[in-house]
Amino acid sequence: SAAARTRGLADYASKIRGKIRGNIVLPQAIQGNPEALFEVTQLPTGEVIAVRLKRSSGNANLDAAIERAILKSSPLPKPDQPELFQRTLEIRYRPFEE
Repeated sequence: SAAARTRGLADYASKIRGKIRGNIVLPQAIQGNPEALFEVTQLPTGEVIAVRLKRSSGNANLDAAIERAILKSSPLPKPDQPELFQRTLEIRYRPFEE
């Protein structure tokens, strides 16, 4: 069903964000909780082959830290349902959990 697919995609995104969060080294003095948007291209193995900043958080040091953390998180976790795999992911990242 559509609801199960939506839930599966949310779990998948959450797993990826969790892995990235474990690898990030946040820069000092972040104002607020800015959001950056990255496009990540991966192989079916979860190996990251490209990371592109689509929308900056407004903090170049934070953007660079997120990008390093995404690369360090390769291979990314796979979805529980293999059919939910996406070669290109949009990853929204905020330094502090909502």
